[in-house]
Formats: sequence, C-alpha cells, structure tokens
Amino acid sequence: MGSVVFWSWVLLIVFVVMMMFFGVMGMKRTHNNDDFATARSSYGPITIALVIAAGISSGSTFMGMPGLAFDLGAPSLWYPLLYPVATVFGMLFFAKAIKDYGDKLGTRTIPEFIGNRYNSDFLRVVLAIISALLIFYVISQLVAAATMFQIMMGVDYKVGILITIIVIGAYVFMGGSHSDILTDAVQGMLMVLIAVVVVACFITAFGTGGGFGEMIQTIQERRPEGHFGKLFIPGDETYGSLWLVLLLFIAHIPFAIQPHLGNKFMAVKSSRDLKKLLMWTTVFATILPLMGLGGMLAIAVLPGDIDIRPDAVIPTLFTELFPPFIAAFLAIAVLSAVMSTSDGLVVSLTQLVANDLFRLSIVPRLNISQKKAERIELNISRVGTPIVLIIAGLVALNPPQYLSIFMWIGIGGIVSSTAGPLVIGSLWKRANKTSAIISLLVGTAAYWILYLPFGFDISNPFAAAGLGVIISMVTMIISVLITTKKNEDNITEVLENK
Repeated sequence: MGSVVFWSWVLLIVFVVMMMFFGVMGMKRTHNNDDFATARSSYGPITIALVIAAGISSGSTFMGMPGLAFDLGAPSLWYPLLYPVATVFGMLFFAKAIKDYGDKLGTRTIPEFIGNRYNSDFLRVVLAIISALLIFYVISQLVAAATMFQIMMGVDYKVGILITIIVIGAYVFMGGSHSDILTDAVQGMLMVLIAVVVVACFITAFGTGGGFGEMIQTIQERRPEGHFGKLFIPGDETYGSLWLVLLLFIAHIPFAIQPHLGNKFMAVKSSRDLKKLLMWTTVFATILPLMGLGGMLAIAVLPGDIDIRPDAVIPTLFTELFPPFIAAFLAIAVLSAVMSTSDGLVVSLTQLVANDLFRLSIVPRLNISQKKAERIELNISRVGTPIVLIIAGLVALNPPQYLSIFMWIGIGGIVSSTAGPLVIGSLWKRANKTSAIISLLVGTAAYWILYLPFGFDISNPFAAAGLGVIISMVTMIISVLITTKKNEDNITEVLENK
C-alpha cells in the first residue's frame, strides 16, 4: 500500500502540478501590474471568501493553534474561537470603503488606499515601510511548511524550506494576484475539508480507544492545568485572564486590513457582492479554526511522554490515526493552508516596492513613458518575489517556539498603526489627514513601547496589539474632534481633488 512518505511525495507532485497549472492560468490573465497586484473585479464572492478565509487561517491556524492546544490545553482555544469573529466584524467597517476607492481611483494596495483617503503621500510611504513587518508572517509560513516536509516526507528541515520557496516563487512569479486567488480558492476548499475531518475525529474521539467522555477524562489527567473545565491559565501572558483574552479579540478587529488580505476586496466583481462575500467568509472562517480541537484530541491519542515541537502535533497525529494514503492527503491539505497565505503575503510585499514606492513616488519624478514605467513595475513585482522568499527562508532556518505568537510580532505593528486611520476613517467622513497621521504615529509608538522591554512587561504581542489598536482609534477620534469642524466631509473633498 505504500508508506506515508511515499504517498506524501506522490500527492505533493500532484499538488505542485496543479498549482503550476493555476500559475499558468494566472499568467495568461496578467497583462499589467494592476492585474498582478489586485486581479481587480475578476472573481465572484464565494471564490474570494474562500481566498480570504484561507489567507486568514494560514499555517498558524492549521499547525500553530493545535500546537498551542496540545501544549497549553483548552484555555488556548480562546484564540481560534474569537479571532474569526473579530476579523469578520472588522471587515464590516472597511470592506466597502476599500472596494469603492479601489474601483474609483484604481487603488492597488492598502498603503495606497490610506494615502488616497487622506490625500497624503506621507501616510502612504510610512505605512508601506511599516507593512514590511509582514516578513514575520512569511517566515512563520515557511517554518510550518518545512515542518510538514520534515515529518511527513522525511526530508531535512532546510530542504523543506527550499522546496516551499521554489513552489510558491514559481507560480506567484507567473501570475501574481490571479495565481494567488486561483490557487488559494482550491487550497481553501481542501482546508475546509480537513477542518471538518478533524472536528469529526474529535467528536467521535477517534483513535483514543474509548468514547467522548473517556477522551475528556484522559485530557484532564494529562493536562490538569488546561482541561476543558479551565477557562484561563493563571500567570500566562496570553490566556491568563479575561482582560488578556479581550485584548486578543480587539487586536483581530483590524486583522483583515493587512495588505495581503485587504487587497482581496478589490478582486471581487462588484460592491453588490460584498454582503455575500462577508456571509461566506464568516462560514469558512468559522470552520477553519476548529483545527484547534486537533491539538486537544492529540493529548488523548499520542503517548503522554512524547517529545515533539508543539507545531508538529498535527502531522504527528495524522500519522498516528490514519492509513498512509489518507494521512498523506491530509498533510498536503495542511501544506495548502501554509501556501494559501504565503503567496498573498509575497504579492503584497512586492507591491510595497513596485506600487507604493516606485509607481507612486519615483515614476512621477522620472521622464519615462507610462508604458515603460508599467513594464518596469511589473518586473519589480516579479523579481521581488524570490527576493522576499529567500530573505524569509534565511530567517526561518531557526524556527520559533510558537508560530501563532511569532507571526504576530509583525501583525501587531501593522494593526496598531492602521486601526485609527482605516477603521475610524472608513466610518467617519469627518476624519482628516492630520488626525490620521497623529493616530498612525501614536498607535505605532504605543505598540512597540508596550511590546519591547521598556518596563511594561508585556511580552505578549496580542495584548500589546490590542492596546495599540485601542490607543490608535481613541487617538484618531480625539484628533478628529480637535482638528475638524462638526459635519465636515473630508471624503468628498478628497474624491473631488482626485
């Protein structure tokens, strides 16, 4: 019948061929850098919902969160329980604004959107620089992929990183956002399937040798500090109290404004599709984080004295529970979770240079034709793809303890800087450039002052980001009240000047 390693390689080849096929399809649809950056108005709401849900979930949801559950127990399930609710809730505030601005002004990235919204090159450039923190996110995805290769296919961890870089780099290089969306939609369907399988295994206590009640009892015996009767872990930096969990929720409200997610709103065919998009995103984004239950199941299934890195628990569990072919298939589905986020991140990072810096800041100062500028911009996007992956791969050679926490070092800085200008600015026409600049600077400073060791003792990026988001939005509101007049409409004024 073949081993897990054999079937993993067979299915990996099939998976890679399929991704390359979609890469070629994406290349055929990519005629300029706007196509590469946004795939503007090209896809239906269910397709984009799968893409956004897959991008939200990533290797962190499919490996990091089960790892936290396996290591810390039930209190860590606050994370997968709350983050999809907070993320979709945040989308209600700014999805329409991003889509409308994108269609009217040709906006390609989130930094460009904020720069246009406030008619400020300063905001665009500063946010583009801050958004480079997404590299932490890319690194975490490469670590997750390499771990899968190591456990399921028996390859060296470093070789796993190299394979991931080559595969993602190839299809993103070809078709940019079109390849990203086409591959992520397929990967998203695989991810929904595997999450459903894991939930079914948990409910039936599959592999434990007993019923559901006996599984819960085993979990309580092996994790007395983290069984299902425990809501919090006293003294824990992330799950130690209701206040810390609330900050985790708040930190995720602006989560979808990250460049690799926010630009997906521009790809949906029409603003009329946004309600359907949000509905389907809610469905998919709620199912995928149930992967965390896999970590709780592993406590009961795997030997109590097993010594594995927490983020490796899911591939280890699959090998224990299923015949080789099924285990290999599920492993490839987890690998798709990693790639579905990585490709979007890479496209977004290349656009920080190609669009936000070159096209919008440098081209206006050069005496070159628009056609030549467009060609150079597309080349920057494509050449930037392997550069981003190589930089992330070098850092990923030394994996962090917890992927879910590591990637939030960068995300925390981004959401803290953009929460005020984007969330408040999308809702309040009175919001102006001055208030946005103040909010961005204060939110950014607050996050790093709180997170870095300056005496505040907040080494949890979720808590630092949650406080940063609150400070950013409160600062924005106060600044708007001080610097503008009642009923002032700065959105209409900006649009008229464009």
